[in-house]
Amino acid sequence: MAEYRGNKEFRKKIRQDILKQRRVIPVEDSFQAGLNIVKVLRGHEFFSSKKIVASYISTGGEISTAPLNDYLLDAHDLILPYININVKGSMDFYSFKKGDPLIENRFHILEPENKQENLIRPDLIDAIVVPLVAFDKRGNRMGMGGGFYDRMLKKVSAECLLIGVAYDFQLIENVPTESWDMPLDEVITPTTHFIFNKKWP
Repeated sequence: MAEYRGNKEFRKKIRQDILKQRRVIPVEDSFQAGLNIVKVLRGHEFFSSKKIVASYISTGGEISTAPLNDYLLDAHDLILPYININVKGSMDFYSFKKGDPLIENRFHILEPENKQENLIRPDLIDAIVVPLVAFDKRGNRMGMGGGFYDRMLKKVSAECLLIGVAYDFQLIENVPTESWDMPLDEVITPTTHFIFNKKWP
């Protein structure tokens, strides 16, 4: 129990340190970082054919996903997360097209409308762009602690490509993991493309 408590405190400290750095990043730097992410995806062999790709709406100093989502809208089928307030730690993905409305949720994050006809089953998703607070060179990821993505990543197919996007400073020596944490296949930063588990020819 003492070890778990120490692990929990360590994770909390990492989150505080990285979120503090992230909050002061200028908007233009965040957007440029997003453009750099898109350059990598455009040249990525996995995305050479049309895919169903889950992304998200960036917030709180995260790398801007605006360039990424524009690319996905043009070249692929974009789906976005919707937090299910009726089930703790649960979220679903809904298809999103140009011109569709985005609605602010209780966490002040923009979401798509949860129209039943736009709900996408997890096993149909080809790739998920995953937000993160920290990662290491083994593909371990630390999120915000809500468990939304860890639960979702357990539902997708084994072939689904899990890609994290992060600033270079979000790479740390060792992410303390728990049994429920789901590792990533790749992480793309503004300068580096890390591949931990190759899922494409």
